[in-house]
Amino acid sequence: MRRNAPLRCAVSSLAALFFLSWLASRAALALPPERYPLAAELQSFEAPAEGSAAPLASVAEPTGELVLADALALVLLRSPDLAVDSYEQRAREAALLQAGVRPNPTLMIDVQDFAGTGARSGVRATQSTITLSQLIELGGKRAARRALARADAELAAWDYEIRRIDLFARTGAAFVEVLAAQERLRLAEQARALARTVESVASRRTEAGFASPAEVLRARVAVDTASTLREHTEHELETARQALAAMWAGQPHFARAVGELGRLPTAPAAAELGERIEASPGVARWQTEIARRESAQALVRSTKTSDLEVAGGPRHFSEGDDLSFVVSVSVPIPLWDRKTGALAEASRRLAKSSAERRAEQVRITTAVQAAQLALVASVEEAKLLNERVLPGIEQTVQILQRGYEEGRFAQIEVLEAERARVEAREQALRAVVEAHRNAREIERLTGVPLEDPQ
Repeated sequence: MRRNAPLRCAVSSLAALFFLSWLASRAALALPPERYPLAAELQSFEAPAEGSAAPLASVAEPTGELVLADALALVLLRSPDLAVDSYEQRAREAALLQAGVRPNPTLMIDVQDFAGTGARSGVRATQSTITLSQLIELGGKRAARRALARADAELAAWDYEIRRIDLFARTGAAFVEVLAAQERLRLAEQARALARTVESVASRRTEAGFASPAEVLRARVAVDTASTLREHTEHELETARQALAAMWAGQPHFARAVGELGRLPTAPAAAELGERIEASPGVARWQTEIARRESAQALVRSTKTSDLEVAGGPRHFSEGDDLSFVVSVSVPIPLWDRKTGALAEASRRLAKSSAERRAEQVRITTAVQAAQLALVASVEEAKLLNERVLPGIEQTVQILQRGYEEGRFAQIEVLEAERARVEAREQALRAVVEAHRNAREIERLTGVPLEDPQ
């Protein structure tokens, strides 16, 4: 029993050491960044922590009216792009677990002095040695390796969050395009109906002898033009529906999109935008990127310290049946490779990261400010057209149409007024779409929603 006590103690100590190492590796898991407010209440696809793969959520696609919240829920659960980032995040979490593992010991069996001649023939003079060696990492390599893997896992979490925000903004923009295409189709049908009314009036006036046949021909050309525009608009609507459904890797089975296209977003103040830019995901991510490069530098620095390999075991002598023990210690001599180039590279990359962060902040600031200016301009343009220009044109068209039926105005005046109305409506719709597009761009860059529910 006494002979086995040291062995049991050694085994218990080794088991405790492995258990503590396992706990340390589990505690080293990186925490993802705090979720930004954009659609934070909606569930997003997350790859399973264990297992190789999981199917995307089998959420039934809408067949009736589609609102923006339903479209976002579908995209966040079924987007293949988000699934890619989620699996990458899980893979880096697994790499973090692996980074905390110690090197495996090595078992070596060495047999010498056998099958010789004379007194050493056969196995009479054999020396058999069983050696167990263990590499002991020095210089903080294991801690530096774990810190680097933790930063990689945190960067993957940032990439996942940035992808989620990007999908939110792109889905909102695609949804607005569908709403705008539906509105264009409605306006094109109204324009075609008005053209047919003018054609009917021109036919009656010609039959009554109050107009020439040229008016009928002009009216028919206007009907054909309006019909062509209507067909083109219908194709644009189908394209916009396909683009929206592609966001969730599906088909446009929904009947129509429902939303308040005319509700214009409000641009945030410049001071508020500055705070949002500083906390934006594209800028905040660089804090983790800089930490990663610091960890990479620390890992290279740790490799300057040579590791220690300790080996030992029993040696058996066939002659005399004697037993002895062998112990060896080996240390590499850093004679040629002193990691000078690797240290210089890591140092330069760390210095470069500050400039890259600043460049990214300038890029995001410029893009946000441009989007804000464009948002303000498009909102003002849309309000001017919808509140002042379009009502006047609508009233003019109605007066000219009644006057043409009564013979007080020429047909060309009615057609010109209708053409002006179509152009003004299209310009107003473009301004509204541009306002929503710039609002989505600000949300994508800052990660904070504007008060603009659809």
